[in-house]
Amino acid sequence: MLYILPLVALILFFAIEKLKNHNWRHSILSGLVLWGISLTAITELLSLFKQLNKGCTAFLWLFINISLILIYFKSPQLISISKVTKKENKVRVSKPKGEDYVLSEFLLVSVVFIVVTTGLVAIVAAPNNWDSMIYHMSRVAHWIQNQSVAHYPTHTIKQLYQNPWAEFAILHFQILSDSDRLANLIQWGSMISSLVGVSLIASQLGATLHGQILSTVVCATIPMGILQASSTQNDYVVALWLVCLAYFTLRIVKDGSTRSNIFNVGGSLGLAILTKGTAYVYAFPFCIWLAVWGIKHLRWQIWKPIISVIGITISIDLGHYIRNLIVFGSPLSGGNDSYTNAEFGLQIFISNLVRNLALHADIIRNLGLQNIITPTTGITEKMIQLLHIAIGIDISDPRTTSPRGAKFHVPGLSLHEDTAGNPIHLLLIILAFVFVIFNLKNKNLTHVKPYSVAVLSGFLLFCFLFTWSPWRSRLHLPLFVFFSPFIGVVFSKYLNPKITTVLAVLLVLLSHSWIFRNATRPLIGNNNIFSTPRIEQYFVNKKYLKPPYARAVDLIKSQNCSMVGLMGDKIEFEYPFFAINDKYPIQNRMSFNHVNVTNKSAKTSYPLSSKNTEICAIIAVVSTKSNSIERNLAIDGHFYSQYWSEESVYVFTKQ
Repeated sequence: MLYILPLVALILFFAIEKLKNHNWRHSILSGLVLWGISLTAITELLSLFKQLNKGCTAFLWLFINISLILIYFKSPQLISISKVTKKENKVRVSKPKGEDYVLSEFLLVSVVFIVVTTGLVAIVAAPNNWDSMIYHMSRVAHWIQNQSVAHYPTHTIKQLYQNPWAEFAILHFQILSDSDRLANLIQWGSMISSLVGVSLIASQLGATLHGQILSTVVCATIPMGILQASSTQNDYVVALWLVCLAYFTLRIVKDGSTRSNIFNVGGSLGLAILTKGTAYVYAFPFCIWLAVWGIKHLRWQIWKPIISVIGITISIDLGHYIRNLIVFGSPLSGGNDSYTNAEFGLQIFISNLVRNLALHADIIRNLGLQNIITPTTGITEKMIQLLHIAIGIDISDPRTTSPRGAKFHVPGLSLHEDTAGNPIHLLLIILAFVFVIFNLKNKNLTHVKPYSVAVLSGFLLFCFLFTWSPWRSRLHLPLFVFFSPFIGVVFSKYLNPKITTVLAVLLVLLSHSWIFRNATRPLIGNNNIFSTPRIEQYFVNKKYLKPPYARAVDLIKSQNCSMVGLMGDKIEFEYPFFAINDKYPIQNRMSFNHVNVTNKSAKTSYPLSSKNTEICAIIAVVSTKSNSIERNLAIDGHFYSQYWSEESVYVFTKQ
């Protein structure tokens, strides 16, 4: 039950923030920022001394909880709240009556149903996302094993240089619960918090209660969001911190650069960057917005908040920057794979813009009308091909397409968290912009216009910088979350409430496929999460590897081996080894470490196990196309002979 300690801390942060601000939604976001910074500090501090273990982690969370309890009860009024502040923090909205009240209740219940259902999937299902098996969950397992988040030798350097905050959060709950059963809840919690943040942004943009509810429904029904809410990816986590950044940006623009607002902006930006690299792109326009506002209102005094925000941001990300700098020579990248365009220009920008939009183009099948109307994917693809002929660029130009050799295509309806599009939501965004363009002089859109420009600029910058890939739609999730309050505000202002209510109901009804038929974690069907053994769920993307992986681990365990080496050109699908190993008692589990590493991470210190200082067996996973593998290996002065093999998995034992 030690895993409740971080949750208690989160509740206490919220309670203390509530003393300062009567708006409970504001208190949730500001409390989350404090909690996220605290989690980062604990991780970095314990890693520094290689004490990132259950006892020390629980002790520090307990210490924080006791401190927060003392602060709460001994200082019930931390900050005197003036009448003006109270007045500003109250959101005055007219409550719906009669039929409108019933419809509003229905929409809120629908949102709760989506949240509860995805939460059920998150708790019951095993983490099985492709990237999670490669590096999200694998890095967590290595950190627990090494008692530190320091870089280590690995064949999969994504485990090292990729921004780690989402995995930091998973790490704490996994250490304190001795299990990965809570791992999916980090994204799920981020979804819930984002819904709160989206409704709050809508209120700051001037939405009525109906508009705020509509914004929440739009966000809750994003197909990619529903699918990712029960996974161990990090796109919803970074969306949460970006939502916090957007909200506190609006607070500064409307209320001024108070210390609290400055701290929350810096904290949100730092946590967003520490979570995922796309935060640099999506946050940049909001930083520009703040800079323009500061120049206009603070003039030469603008340097003070700028220094504060930069200082807070860097202090949060400093540990990860230093680790990358030491190993890779750059604070941002491992230098092995690049997602940025090889060349830049207007033609390339247009190509990427159109191709990224095409990832969300299959509206006909999204509406379930494929048997009535000819699917649009073929038509859309032809039009995009003609456009590329006109601008004189290859539609699958290797300079702007990844992975190398990939061919552009307009995807159909997808229920997979790596490829799902959001076509109806894209259509709603376009319609909302049409309404705004035809009402540019409307004073009620004072903050809506710069907000929408900031979000749109983030998308345009994304298209300008990054290559197109069939899996880019998942990186667009923060943008669709950002646009949800924009849709809610604009539609509630220019459309009849009954029309927007029907629209919201339609979004809820159309979301059933993604709720119940998640491609990797379905609630219904023959392979649903209740009938499929947990261990098999880890291999949903590579089912053929389950038997050899299980036999290899069991075979080595029968040899009383406690420290296992991992190597091979296909060892990246790694986390299932740790998952299989978890069936043994904690004290009898084996350690897994990469051996024969030749990339830049090889210069890091080898994380010797406390159980044993020598590798007693090696598991090699090689490409099925390989004709053979050497029967004898020499590693670190020790010799190993091939003992067993099946499929593409080989076991070597020490001579």
